[in-house]
Amino acid sequence: MFENHKFINQGLKPLEQLIKNFNSKKIFIINSKQAYHSLHSKISPFLKPYDCQFFDKFEDNPNIEDIKRGIKLYNDFSPDLCVAIGGGSALDMGKSINFLANQSESIENLIMGKSKNFLEPKVSLIALPTTAGTGAEETSFSVIYIEKTKYSLSSKFIKPNSIIADISLVYDMPKYLAGCSSFDALTQSIESYWARGSDSKSSFYAIESIKLIMDNMIDAVNNKKASNIKKMVLASNFSGKAINITKTTVAHALSYSLTSYFKIPHGHSVAFFLPPSLKITFEIADQKVKNKINNILNLFGVYTIDDFIKKWKELMKTCDLNTNIFSYGLTSNDKELIISKVNPERMNNHPVELSRQNLKQIVSEMFYIFS
Repeated sequence: MFENHKFINQGLKPLEQLIKNFNSKKIFIINSKQAYHSLHSKISPFLKPYDCQFFDKFEDNPNIEDIKRGIKLYNDFSPDLCVAIGGGSALDMGKSINFLANQSESIENLIMGKSKNFLEPKVSLIALPTTAGTGAEETSFSVIYIEKTKYSLSSKFIKPNSIIADISLVYDMPKYLAGCSSFDALTQSIESYWARGSDSKSSFYAIESIKLIMDNMIDAVNNKKASNIKKMVLASNFSGKAINITKTTVAHALSYSLTSYFKIPHGHSVAFFLPPSLKITFEIADQKVKNKINNILNLFGVYTIDDFIKKWKELMKTCDLNTNIFSYGLTSNDKELIISKVNPERMNNHPVELSRQNLKQIVSEMFYIFS
């Protein structure tokens, strides 16, 4: 099995060689319908010689029902290669289907962490991200929702075997999607940098990602400058490498309810929660964590938490991200719902221990900042 091939901004030609390397004849393709439609003319020539089965009937946030339908189609087709094309949801869907299709244990038990009796997938997976933000092509976990509750399926066997991340796949992103994707990568990198599990390697990836995003996001999102978009592709990949080591923290843990219950896209949701998470964390942190947060402020070119929040909101507005949380139908009565849906695994990664009262403070601060 050929593994760990990675092509960043090298065009789509490597897909042709990868398929040949894997000796493929039957390819199962999990794709975002909208993204693939716009990229069809670029990708289809590489797939035309092969027997392909497409699966694109799934919701934006991967849920167990869609995964089960995908697995049935996958097993009925019996592929010798799997390809995932799309944003974070499509890549997570592809990773989950390719991994879970070969398991002997209950899918529910594996997703919910009741069993870790994992089997290696029978076929390899190639990931082609069509957004510059999630870094899902670099992670050994995938997000899955069961009845609006978010779970993280994690195994070394989930990570794609090969990656093609290229400007041609992300160039035509609508401005809002590009903005959401950019803030997802930026938030991931900040959370990875301060996470309990951070090390020198993850910190390098996180810091490089933050620098690249701060230098290139505005021109990439607003002006579609190719040189800037190329660097955002790299920044997204670095953010994925960083969180693959550390996982995310409280901003992500709190964000999932906004996506599940109020239909706010993931990148936009985490953008709402990063500033209040940073503020409350700084207030209760020891000096080591305060130093990390000060390093983050320096990367943003500011000296205070208030200036960071102001700059963050300005960047959101520049990228067409609405900064009024109440326009999505939330009220102060939703605080308990948000806290009740927190992912405890992500909470354990946070650099300081957060009490329920601290979570209430973060949510209250979020409502205040984004009112």
